[in-house]
Amino acid sequence: MHMPPTRPRPAVLSIIGPGRSGTTVLARILGEVPGVADAGELHWEWQRGILEQRPCGCGKSQRECPVWSRIVPRVLGVQPGPTAADDLDSAARELVHRQAETYRRRHLVQVLRSATSRATDRVALQRLRDVTAGLCSGLAEITGAGVVLDTSKWAQDAAILAGVPDLDHYVLHMVRDPRAVAHSWRRAKPRPSAAGMTTMATRRLPVSIERWTENCLTVEALRRFIPSERWLFLRYEDFAAQPRASVQRILDFLGLPAENPIRPDGTVNLGPSHTVAGNPDRFRSGEVRIVADEEWRRRMPRRDQVLAALATAPLLRRYGYPVIPR
Repeated sequence: MHMPPTRPRPAVLSIIGPGRSGTTVLARILGEVPGVADAGELHWEWQRGILEQRPCGCGKSQRECPVWSRIVPRVLGVQPGPTAADDLDSAARELVHRQAETYRRRHLVQVLRSATSRATDRVALQRLRDVTAGLCSGLAEITGAGVVLDTSKWAQDAAILAGVPDLDHYVLHMVRDPRAVAHSWRRAKPRPSAAGMTTMATRRLPVSIERWTENCLTVEALRRFIPSERWLFLRYEDFAAQPRASVQRILDFLGLPAENPIRPDGTVNLGPSHTVAGNPDRFRSGEVRIVADEEWRRRMPRRDQVLAALATAPLLRRYGYPVIPR
């Protein structure tokens, strides 16, 4: 097996795109590459990981996980002791407040522009940048990884990391047909929680299409601020049709001469992960075969397919999808 060369400093790959586009599964596969660590959705570390105590990909809570229990207190400056748990919660609440402030739509352009600048006069944005960079650097240090994956999905999260001076930043934009995304959001998915098994919230068609469109437009705006050699575009459908070739493209993009984890028959063996949040697929392990989920073509009402296509037609054309599905 070829090991990737040692990097002078950690690299971060921000995987962005609409939810239910295969980003979680793709990151889990890339996390099997030597020298790559899948962090999951770092955006949700404070709300879901610390305050709600949703389990890490390893199945343990953030406070018990052998990886994140070492990283998070150090990043937040929380010292061991009887008040450590309360101090952790207090710091997490402060960061959730900072996120709410920074991610307001009126600040969108400023946040995206920050991708090209290491300095910002916004205290909240700089605070989020510092702690997110700390999570990435801490994970790289503990795991020995040269590349950390963040599947937070939103352009703002990628912009925040792009401005970190001590990280080499890359962006992978992954998109899926909005009709498939909308259909997927109608299906309830079980997920583990601190209280046991629960179900992920579903979405109605208008909400799914609105979120898909907003995500894509924001990502297109971010693209203006990221060097072209640090940007890679991938459609879910192409990944599902040729998973091994798609993963090889990403490895080449990152400059990783490592062995491709996907076998020629389209299967991959997934081990345990330490993903802080994300789709329940992050808990999958063992042998997995990559196949396209095309259920929407058979099960999605024709009327809904037409409405989704009309609402997203310009972006469908931009990403190479037929407005009238085959």
